[in-house]
Amino acid sequence: MTLPLRRWIRHPSRTLLLVQLAALLLYPFIGGSRAGQVASTAISVGVLSAAVWMVHRSPRPGWIAGVLSVAGVGAWAAYNAFDVSWMGALGAAGYAAAYFYAAFSLITYMMADRHATRDELWAAGATFMLFVEAYAWVFVLCQWWQPDAFLAPGGAHRPLVWIELLFLSATNFSATGLSDVLPVAPVARVAAVIAQWNGVMYMALIVSRLAGMIGSGGSGGRGD
Repeated sequence: MTLPLRRWIRHPSRTLLLVQLAALLLYPFIGGSRAGQVASTAISVGVLSAAVWMVHRSPRPGWIAGVLSVAGVGAWAAYNAFDVSWMGALGAAGYAAAYFYAAFSLITYMMADRHATRDELWAAGATFMLFVEAYAWVFVLCQWWQPDAFLAPGGAHRPLVWIELLFLSATNFSATGLSDVLPVAPVARVAAVIAQWNGVMYMALIVSRLAGMIGSGGSGGRGD
């Protein structure tokens, strides 16, 4: 096995994070057309594939992440192909469940020992992005349930595109509050509150614990 390949296998969280960042850079160039939706699905498949690979490194069963990913991708692809509304809802739910499962699996992976390894530090960033993507799909579900659940930039009432929902998710999960996209329906507001609470707890409990392990001199162990 070559040295570069060994390094990638040794730090799978870095691979996942780089795939997520690459997808993030591509999303602004994808429109709301059918071709754009297909491209977005293809990118999501790449992110989920990397996430499923990473879950296999955690103590949680990797096949669950695989089943949720296949269900989400399959239903969303069927929605894009046949425009069946409930298939879109099922696809969004499958995507959200797969991202949430992957995120909690990475948390289990990071908290499994008393040492902060390099790969666990990469996992902290990857987990943040998994949560952001998960809540973006939750917002897709909110919009399916109530098309005017969100107020678009400029005060327009229209369905939001993926990059707008992703932006809303990131600003809520990070608690920065910089979004010009506003949840107006009750279900959307509740989802935003949960995302904000989840983000604060993630930073306060998980990231601070990793920082504490580094500060106390904990290093080595798995994947260092």
